[in-house]
Amino acid sequence: MADAPKPGRTVGRSATRTSSEGREVGLDDPVDKGYLCEHICECSTGTAIRSKSGQELKQRCVTARIWLDEEANQLVWRYKAEVGFNMKTNPPAPLMSRDQPNRPSRFPLGRAVGDGILKRDLEGRPQKGLLRIPDCIILKSTGPELATMRASGHIDWKRLIPIKTNIETVVEIKFEGDKLSPGQRDAYRRIAGPDRFRLLNANECECRTRRRRPAEEPVRVPVTTPMKRESTEQRRWYQPAPPQPTPAPAPRPVRPQYGPEVTQEEGSSMSSWLKAAGLAAGVVLVGVIAVAALPAEAVVAGVALLVVGRTATAAPINKDKKP
Repeated sequence: MADAPKPGRTVGRSATRTSSEGREVGLDDPVDKGYLCEHICECSTGTAIRSKSGQELKQRCVTARIWLDEEANQLVWRYKAEVGFNMKTNPPAPLMSRDQPNRPSRFPLGRAVGDGILKRDLEGRPQKGLLRIPDCIILKSTGPELATMRASGHIDWKRLIPIKTNIETVVEIKFEGDKLSPGQRDAYRRIAGPDRFRLLNANECECRTRRRRPAEEPVRVPVTTPMKRESTEQRRWYQPAPPQPTPAPAPRPVRPQYGPEVTQEEGSSMSSWLKAAGLAAGVVLVGVIAVAALPAEAVVAGVALLVVGRTATAAPINKDKKP
């Protein structure tokens, strides 16, 4: 006679139950199931997230919607989607973001490869079993407790890290055609405990008869542009260099002007007068020097010659003119 199953114990809001080998227990908490089914039904109707071959990635759609809810609530959220776990440690440790240590990494596979958790085989593929990424982690912190944290501004981040002591349930979501492997089941039981793993099939959500949440009217609020805050961080490689100022042209010398130019009708300019005066002064000076070099007799003779010549050239006075 088989042993009767042990009674379950209450963890958070849901009563966990042990299951026999080969039979998985579904998610029985109505709040958690309603939240996940809402996203499952939305993504089942169609999603723009597709693979390279064009196949719809419905599970990635659910993950993206949970991430949006988490970001909208300042990471103070009960549901954590696709958290990567390092299966080398005991218990398995979550892979957190380097930029935001309070948030699980959004790219756990790349983080595991970068940290050396995964090694590649001869064909270049990462080894299996060393990294596990369950679809959704549900924390023990309830919605009202998290709302109180957000309202008060005092966040107990230690309770929001998806480690074994903070995990209430590990949920694996399966759409039509997906199957749970034994390796996944064993790994998820190691992450949260043997009685905290739940399987949620998409057909359990009854999406055809489920009432969709009505669209809410957008709240129109004035949009303000925040002031840019000065950043002291080092400029990263992907940021463009700031524009360089255009160098000012070198100053050009300007010829001074002392007054308006004099035209030919108004008379000669000052510069022309100075040139003529300088030439005359030079001729007189040369003449004086030449005269000073002659003997006294030559000078007297020259003066007499100039007087006679001036007299000869003068106009004669006509005394015989009659009155």
